[in-house]
Amino acid sequence: MRHLLLRPTRNASLNADEAEHIVRGFAAARILGRDGKTMLIDFDPCELDALRQRLPGWLVSEQGPPVPVPDSCLHIKP
Repeated sequence: MRHLLLRPTRNASLNADEAEHIVRGFAAARILGRDGKTMLIDFDPCELDALRQRLPGWLVSEQGPPVPVPDSCLHIKP
C-alpha cells in the first residue's frame, strides 16, 4: 500500500465529493484525510492506473517524506 495525494486541476471534471466516492469504490483503498479538495489515501499500487483513468483532471502523486522547514524566527537572548 502507498500513500497518495489527490488534487484536482482546473480541468478536473469531478468535484471532490465525486472523487472521494470513486476512491471508496476500490476495495483496498482507505481515505486517511481530506482537506478541502485535497485527499490523502492509502492505495494499492497495482490499481494505480485504474484510479488515474477514473479521475480525469486529478493529480495522483505519491506522498514523499516530510521536508524539514528551517526555523527563521529571530531569537533574542538576554
